[in-house]
Amino acid sequence: MALANDSKSEDQETLTDLLCSKVFTKGIHDELRWISALNILLSVSAFLGNATVLSALSKVSTLHPPSKLLFRTLAATDLCVSVISQPLTVVSLMSQVHGELHVCRYASNARFLASYVLCTVSLLTSTAINVDRLFALSLGLRYRQFVTLKRMYATVIFFWILSIAFMAVSFISSPVTTVYGVLILFSCLATSGFSYAKIFILLRRNQNQVDTRTFWRRQNEAAPVNSSRYRNTVYIVLWVQLALIVCYLPYSIIQALISRRGASLSLIVAWRYAGTLLLFNSSLNPLLYCWKMKAVKKAMKETIQQLFSSCKCC
Repeated sequence: MALANDSKSEDQETLTDLLCSKVFTKGIHDELRWISALNILLSVSAFLGNATVLSALSKVSTLHPPSKLLFRTLAATDLCVSVISQPLTVVSLMSQVHGELHVCRYASNARFLASYVLCTVSLLTSTAINVDRLFALSLGLRYRQFVTLKRMYATVIFFWILSIAFMAVSFISSPVTTVYGVLILFSCLATSGFSYAKIFILLRRNQNQVDTRTFWRRQNEAAPVNSSRYRNTVYIVLWVQLALIVCYLPYSIIQALISRRGASLSLIVAWRYAGTLLLFNSSLNPLLYCWKMKAVKKAMKETIQQLFSSCKCC
C-alpha cells in the first residue's frame, strides 16, 4: 500500500488507510454511529468531571502542593482528551459513515498525534504519583524538603517535552517509535510496580507498631503524618493505575494483533470499541477521585452546588 505522506510512520499511515478505506467501512455504519454517540457522551462526561475535579482541587488543602500538581496534571490531561481526542474520534467515525475518507484520514492522523502526547503524559504522571507516595512514606520529614513545588513543575514540564518528542519520533521511523513507546511503557510499569511493592511492605511494617503516631514521631521527630489519610491517597492512586491498565490493555492487544496478523473487519470494529474504552479512562478518573478521596468529594459537591446556585440566579 502506498504511503499518503512520506513524513508519517509506516505503521501509522497504514493503519489510517485501513481505518479510512471503503473496504473496512462498508457494512458497519450502524456500529460506527453507535461508537460515535458513545464517544460524544464520554467526551461530555469527561469534560464536566475533570473540570469539576480541577476546580475542587484548588479548594483541597490536605494535599501537599507538589502532589496536588500531579493530580491536576492528570485531570488536565483527561480534560484535553475530552476536547481534542474524542471530538477527533467522532469526526473520523462520522466521516467514514458519510464517505468523506479524506476527512477521515486527516482526523485520524491528528487523533494519533494528540494521543501520543496525552497518553504518554498520563502514563508518566500516574507513575510520578506512585513515586511521590513512596517518597512521602519513606522520607518522613525530609519529604517536604526534597519534593518541592519547583522541582515538581520541572518534572511535569519534562513529561510534556518527552511526550512531544514521542510524537515527533512518529514522523521519523516506525521501529524507533515502537522501541520508544515500549521503553516508556515498561519503564513506567516497572517503576509503579516497585513503588507499590515498597509502599505496602512499609505499611505492613508500620502496622506492627503499637501506636502509629508514636512511630511517626520517632521517625520524623516532628508532627505525625496522618496514616489513615495517607492510606486513602495510596488506594486512590492504586485504583487510578488499575483503571488505566484495564482501559489501555485491550487497545494495545488489538493493535498488536492488527500489526502482526493484518487487519480484518472484525478486528477493525474491535479496535474502534477498544479505542473508546481507552478514552473512557478520562471519564472514569473523576469518579474514582469522588469515590475514594473524601476531601475532593466534598469540594466537588461544593463546586456543583455553587454552579447550580449561579444557574438559578441567572
